[in-house]
Amino acid sequence: MNISTRGRYGLRALLEIATGSDRKPVTIKMISQRQQMSVTYLEQILHRLKKAGIVKSVRGARGGYVLARKGDQITVNQIINALDGPISISYCDFPRMREKSCIGPQVCVSRILWKKLEKLIEGALSSVTLADLRKQVLSQKNFRLSNIGGADEKGLSGS
Repeated sequence: MNISTRGRYGLRALLEIATGSDRKPVTIKMISQRQQMSVTYLEQILHRLKKAGIVKSVRGARGGYVLARKGDQITVNQIINALDGPISISYCDFPRMREKSCIGPQVCVSRILWKKLEKLIEGALSSVTLADLRKQVLSQKNFRLSNIGGADEKGLSGS
């Protein structure tokens, strides 16, 4: 299981919005430049986040995006769900996507393990809020949010 590029970019975009100065709207162009992301792709991501009630758009010359709720009310699980759908380790519950060797969820012993693992991952992602990540990012000395886009993501791993 991988978190998609959409999920990773969405989280980075939301951190840009959450760490914006005085909660003023942050433009797509600003996020794009800081995070080295395509404006077109960001538009798609922010549209999904808006539909999910995670961000809202502000129109006008000083417009952009702001969080729709406080950062401590937005979990990483909600963000990933909005962008990628629910966490799924296997395709047990999706008949069209099952492997040919699958005997079906009714008699599969390993399905229990996959479901348990999905719940653990969901629990872990639900326990981390955007406010938690914002605090961690801002507490790092000499940390620039644009570093999140690089290959070295130590700023968020805590290691």
